[in-house]
Amino acid sequence: MSPRPLLLLALLALLMAAQAQEAASQLEARTFEIAAQLRCPVCVSESVAQSSSPTSIQMRQIVQEQLEQGRSEAQILAFFQERYGDWILLEPPKRGLYLLVWILPLVAALVGLTALVVFVRRWTRASKEPIEVDESDLKRVRDALAD
Repeated sequence: MSPRPLLLLALLALLMAAQAQEAASQLEARTFEIAAQLRCPVCVSESVAQSSSPTSIQMRQIVQEQLEQGRSEAQILAFFQERYGDWILLEPPKRGLYLLVWILPLVAALVGLTALVVFVRRWTRASKEPIEVDESDLKRVRDALAD
């Protein structure tokens, strides 16, 4: 066998290895992208992607296995939601009781802004009104300042 076919085989093997490595890194990136949307059941305020707990590591493996099986992001999130409930999602669904989580901050901000506008208007209106002072009180203050 001449060296030319061996060189072609080596190049082909190198190309296949590079493609496999690229596919693996894309799979890992996609795994962490989906895991970032899931809450760690063990840790407080951490996503599955951020956590190093054994449970999160297992959950990332499940996400990766499901991606390898060809499941979509929505199917994977539904899988975890079915097993753990809505709280497993870092961004709660916009329905039912969770709708309050989305609407309440907006309502609170609107009420706060309205109250601020009302108070500022009252304050500016009150600052334009002349102050009525009793002459005896005014004389007493002037005498106190003169001393």
